[in-house]
Amino acid sequence: MRKKQMRYRRYLSLLLAILLMTAYVIPAYAEEDGGYEDNYQEEEQEETEFIPDEYYDPIESNELPGWPKGEAVQAASAVVMDLDTNTFLYSKNMYAKMYPASITKIMTAMIALEQGNLDEEIEFSEIVYDLEYNSSNVGIQPEEKLTLRQALYALMLESANDVANGLAEYFGGSMSGFADLMNAKAKELGCVNTHFSNPSGLHNDDHYTCAYDMALIAQAAYEIPQFREFASTTLYECAATNLTEEERYFVNHHKMLQQESEYYYAWCTAGKTGFTSDAWNTLVTFGEKDGMRLVCVLLHENGAGRAYNETAMLLNYAFNNFQEVPVTDEAGQPTFYEAMKLERLDKAARLFRVEALEEPIGETIPGTVTIPNTLSVDDLTTKSEKTGELKGTIFYSYHDWSVGMAGFQIHPLVPITVPSYQQKRDMEEILNRTAAVRKRNEIEETAAAVMQNTEVFVKNTYEKAKDFVEKNTLTVIWVGSFILLVLLIIIVILILRCTKEYRIKKRRLQEERELLKKEEEIDRMTTSEIEQELRKAMEQERLLKEKEMALQEEQRRQEEKLRETEKILEEINNSQE
Repeated sequence: MRKKQMRYRRYLSLLLAILLMTAYVIPAYAEEDGGYEDNYQEEEQEETEFIPDEYYDPIESNELPGWPKGEAVQAASAVVMDLDTNTFLYSKNMYAKMYPASITKIMTAMIALEQGNLDEEIEFSEIVYDLEYNSSNVGIQPEEKLTLRQALYALMLESANDVANGLAEYFGGSMSGFADLMNAKAKELGCVNTHFSNPSGLHNDDHYTCAYDMALIAQAAYEIPQFREFASTTLYECAATNLTEEERYFVNHHKMLQQESEYYYAWCTAGKTGFTSDAWNTLVTFGEKDGMRLVCVLLHENGAGRAYNETAMLLNYAFNNFQEVPVTDEAGQPTFYEAMKLERLDKAARLFRVEALEEPIGETIPGTVTIPNTLSVDDLTTKSEKTGELKGTIFYSYHDWSVGMAGFQIHPLVPITVPSYQQKRDMEEILNRTAAVRKRNEIEETAAAVMQNTEVFVKNTYEKAKDFVEKNTLTVIWVGSFILLVLLIIIVILILRCTKEYRIKKRRLQEERELLKKEEEIDRMTTSEIEQELRKAMEQERLLKEKEMALQEEQRRQEEKLRETEKILEEINNSQE
């Protein structure tokens, strides 16, 4: 009881010490605005760091007049692209030839997802050993079997090169066969400076890409829901296989996804890391905020930590300075003159120069453009291009920089006669489609108004909360510290419970294995051996019973001697009295 009281006193003392430290340390940093950050900057200034020559390369997007200026990065090549409009918001050496390292596995995973079934089983061969020294792997053995789902988690989280080799052999027949599939897919996506020679990204002079192409590849992969699941998972438990008895745990190397990391970024949704001594650090990161979906690609970066910091900086630059704007008006649609190639004011054109022929001859299929917050759709130029007999695409650009697109549908030419039944149906369909577009626009305007009101409400709530915190700083700190302490205690309790359950589960598993082993030994024994074992067991049981009886008899004798001794002592005491 005394030990338990001392233990409780010790825990209480520890709790009071933590609260006192929190009350002392947190206010000190709260009063000093950015004290830690300032000290960190001073230490950085004192250090002499290596800055690559590529840091001073021009940023193409900064040369656009009126375009938000992005900061310089030490990556040799970098882009930020809007996944929904294909607009490159930031561009530095976007077409320059670079080595991709392990971000190659984005293409590998995409091809495997397109050609395979997640539940199908893959048996690996000796090709898993065809790796460079100290190459990342998860220890796959020849003849080991994994499902495609398990293999892709290993590929995307642990960047497993042994798994990449196995997938290449399974889907392509060989490494070179799979490389052909990769290059064909890159060509299909519109890549302009990419050639793959292996599925992992291990260095090869003939294995290269550029930031523009990697953005297109990442965009296509991100449209696959299963890829988003693999690339966004932080921890995966891989069950035991036919050659391994223990589970494997795969941890995502992308630290902007890990909440406990100093590089954690709240709007990061997925990504893939890469590194070789020739490629340096490479990084692909997906981010989503307020409905805007972006991908950032860094190639030949000067260090992993800098890659994360510069990626966060570029994503913030894009989220803060750009907006997605729907385009549904008639701007960019071809007129009758344009459709008939009568743009020049020659004699033939003047014969048809009437107002009706200068109006658009179709309707716009709504699209979206991504532009700086300081610009509007009126600042853009358009170019229309027919992609079929009665349809086409309107390309929007700003100083020849593509910012998005929309479609258009050309109304079919109908003779001035009594409409047929089918013609009436076609006209009704066009009218219904126009009404649907108008209704959709109204819904979007209503949604925009709701979002604006919500934004105002959130801003007002934030200002009130900020004022309350400033007026009651000490109270907020004490309450926050108490809540943090309670959460810490709960986490410790949960960890202890999980550890206990794991030990129990492991002990039960061991007992089941031993029981199964004994059953297998009995199944292999002959009848005579079983009889012999039974006789031996019976003999041992008989000897144990005899030994037990002997011990009981000896105990009885000892008790009788004890009683006799007590009787003699009692008689002696009586005689003395």
